[in-house]
Amino acid sequence: MTNNINQILLFEKPLFSWYQLSFPFEKKLDLPTGSCFAYIIEGKNQVLTDSGFAAKKGSVILSLCGKTVGNSLSKKETRFLSTIIIHFDRDILKRVFNYEKPKFWKELEQPLKKDIAQQDASALVSSYFLNVTNLFNYKSALNEDILSVKLKEIVLLLLQTQESSNLNAIARSLFSDRTFSFEEIIKANLYEPLNLNRLAVMTNNSLASFKRKFKKIYNVSPAKYIRKKKLERGKKLLIYSQKSISEICYECGYSNPSSFARSFKRLFGISPLDFRLTQNEH
Repeated sequence: MTNNINQILLFEKPLFSWYQLSFPFEKKLDLPTGSCFAYIIEGKNQVLTDSGFAAKKGSVILSLCGKTVGNSLSKKETRFLSTIIIHFDRDILKRVFNYEKPKFWKELEQPLKKDIAQQDASALVSSYFLNVTNLFNYKSALNEDILSVKLKEIVLLLLQTQESSNLNAIARSLFSDRTFSFEEIIKANLYEPLNLNRLAVMTNNSLASFKRKFKKIYNVSPAKYIRKKKLERGKKLLIYSQKSISEICYECGYSNPSSFARSFKRLFGISPLDFRLTQNEH
């Protein structure tokens, strides 16, 4: 199948991008860096990210960073993928909403705990994207007013999702005026499966700036600090909870039990299983 990339622009910037891709793909998708919302029209359920997101038909992925989504969708294992992506440019959002806060919006009370979220699309969201696919057949008839209404529509749908959901939190962040400190963002995401690139995005830093700032504040590299905090939490859970080692692994932000066990033994000189057995002996 031939790779096909089609776009609809609003104010001379991409608003909707429709990717129909067969793999292996020659290069990673170069999506704009801003937040984006992807709807999987067709996929083979292949894993897209280290967090376990999949090319699952009818699911949506909302991310703070288009680069993260682009890298995920470019995985060679995906084989074939058809997805429509909405690009949330903050300047365009402000312009479309007349520099006012949208209805249903609430200010964030704490930093985001995830920079990307995936879930099955609701019936309303699925219907919305079906309508968007039809827009590509009538591009010559589209104008700024029509496209502004479509952008408003999806934002309001996202803001009406369950308030505790990651989709709602990320959507609210698009209009947030609140600034969280570097330390607050790090603390909120210590036990999330985020790599340093994604943490840097969440703190509005380049990776190099993030590492320098982190070292200045904590006097240790981010990788060592975060790893130690995760494993210390794992140690406490092994002592005071009845959760399985696999459950503890994921709760501490590790992607698999084997990696957790290796890191735990490297730091504490004993495997998680043997450590728990020693606690049971007391």
